[in-house]
Amino acid sequence: GTLSDPSKPIIFSIAKLDRVKNISGLVEWYGKNTKLRELVNLVVVAGHHDVKKSNDSGEIEEINKIHHLIEKYKLDGQLRWICSQMNRVRNGELYRCIADTKGAFVQ
Repeated sequence: GTLSDPSKPIIFSIAKLDRVKNISGLVEWYGKNTKLRELVNLVVVAGHHDVKKSNDSGEIEEINKIHHLIEKYKLDGQLRWICSQMNRVRNGELYRCIADTKGAFVQ
């Protein structure tokens, strides 16, 4: 997906997709906050998008939960979910892109 208004600052998180890291909680918090959604985009780098690509039951639960939240709060265009990245250079570039938008990293 793409962001409808890429000029907005970005709230960014990169983490393993499991219950402890609570990426789904971040997505839900963002989805519930209409004012925040008007002001910023949310970009998360975590896990897989497709449950068929995961063998971890906790990750599968989180994948399903995030898909449900995206639909429930109609987050297309405001949320960008990127699969986990193993390339350190690419990860560094993601941080620079977030900084360029005057965004914030949350963990």
